[in-house]
Amino acid sequence: MATIQDKYPKEDLESYWVYVSSGSAEGSKQGIGIYEWLPTTGVLSEVGGTSEIAVSSYLALDVVKGLLYSINGDNIQAFEIDTATGGLKLLNKVENAGQGGCHLSVSNDRQFLLAAYYSSGSAASYRLNNDGSIGPSVSVVQHQGSSVDQDRQEGPHAHMILPAPQGNLVFVPDLGIDKVMAYQISEEGEMTPTPIASASTTPGYGPRHMVFHPIQPFAYVLAELTGNVVGFKFDPKQGLTERINDLSTLPDDFTEFSKSADIHISQDGKYLYASNRGHNSLAVYSIDQTSGKLSLIDIPSCGGDWPRAFEIDPSGSYILVANKRSNAISIQKINPSGLFETVGNVKTVDAPQCIRFLRKG
Repeated sequence: MATIQDKYPKEDLESYWVYVSSGSAEGSKQGIGIYEWLPTTGVLSEVGGTSEIAVSSYLALDVVKGLLYSINGDNIQAFEIDTATGGLKLLNKVENAGQGGCHLSVSNDRQFLLAAYYSSGSAASYRLNNDGSIGPSVSVVQHQGSSVDQDRQEGPHAHMILPAPQGNLVFVPDLGIDKVMAYQISEEGEMTPTPIASASTTPGYGPRHMVFHPIQPFAYVLAELTGNVVGFKFDPKQGLTERINDLSTLPDDFTEFSKSADIHISQDGKYLYASNRGHNSLAVYSIDQTSGKLSLIDIPSCGGDWPRAFEIDPSGSYILVANKRSNAISIQKINPSGLFETVGNVKTVDAPQCIRFLRKG
């Protein structure tokens, strides 16, 4: 049977570069793997990688300027992307302003790089130079406190830093203090508390990541330690306001070890997905577009072992899951109900733990 690849030349199909961070310095020694993604066929193909760094904890993209940023325990790195080949050119490295770098994002105005530090429980902003290289840190905020889990919550552990979709607010889920801290970022990159300086989860939850609804004023926080998703109403000037609801990502009868990792919403805003490491699944919820309340649909397999991160592809038709212990990405085809099925499995850099898409130029 003829396929779309037979009918059309490869270069005529809309395609993307895919960058995958490696959480292990073993094996290929490539801290970032480079792949090509064809959403029309659901095919992910290896292109190469960069040996400029051995390990990457997280990646952030400036899709407008074609820049990739990576963080690990040593420093933060800036790369210029050759959009014709997908190749990466190292621009510079800067020292971390905290310990245990675990997350990066680019500010809405693309003038600053934002970093979260797990071990030190802090977050920082760095000025970006005109060529995309990283300048000095502008602002560092230090969290304080602890919570009920003596092993994991003995102190603050910032786990993500995420700009709101509009406005100048930046949010930092902190696993160690059971709070999502909120900051205003100025035109100079200074971070100061918002009118609602934090939103709390239930003690022991351990907030890890969060996501904003693409259309409605809702935000959802994923708790790593208990496997819960907590919904909040969101005010772009004030912060996270009242709680909407709170649902588990795990089956009622599941009693083995598991911890949640990543959370995303479909482009149409109808479905929310959250990953479970241990249960090795993605919980799928429908979202009420008026109230923001979640309803659990199912908790299907992620197609691999230890889903550290996942991304919905730009077409909205597939979920690519970075299964860290499988050293592979499982390709999930989304159906109209929001559920999915595994249609492929591709070996990647060792211990994949972040996925980013950039349209080929």
